[in-house]
Amino acid sequence: MDNSIFLYISFNIILLIKKRSFDLRIVTSIISVFIALLFLGSFAKAQTEKLDNLAACAGVVIGNGAVDFYLGDEQSFDVAANIAYSAYLSEVFSGGYQQDDLQVADQILGGNVDKIINAHNSENFTADVYEEVVACYRALSKQLMDGAETIINNQSKWNELKNTSIETLKRMLRAG
Repeated sequence: MDNSIFLYISFNIILLIKKRSFDLRIVTSIISVFIALLFLGSFAKAQTEKLDNLAACAGVVIGNGAVDFYLGDEQSFDVAANIAYSAYLSEVFSGGYQQDDLQVADQILGGNVDKIINAHNSENFTADVYEEVVACYRALSKQLMDGAETIINNQSKWNELKNTSIETLKRMLRAG
């Protein structure tokens, strides 16, 4: 929710109180609406934050799998991508996210894939990067447990999307 709306409502409440030209019911209603908007705005931010964090971890895990792919272990890549996409898509399919939120999350995912591949290619795959990979596997496994019902109920819907994404990534990785 835009902060300017909150400022506008606050300003009007203050004006009403200063002029003493208000009905207590109207002020109470305005304050209730203001609080509801504040709550909904913070809830929406928390929801997109969860999506963004899952996208970030999915990107880290897929990036780590891509490193395995470069090293000749395609099976490890398949497992990593399957885990990452399943966890990420379980959140995508469970929430009513706006298209622009999903696009940002996809960009976060792709950026973290690149980050891990670049760390490997530049020989900067440090213990900190490894710890990030491990932490992301943990976060994704928690999401897999939390989103198990969504995964089961929607697997047919996203299975093709997931498989197409994995095959597209493999094609890009093979291209070098």
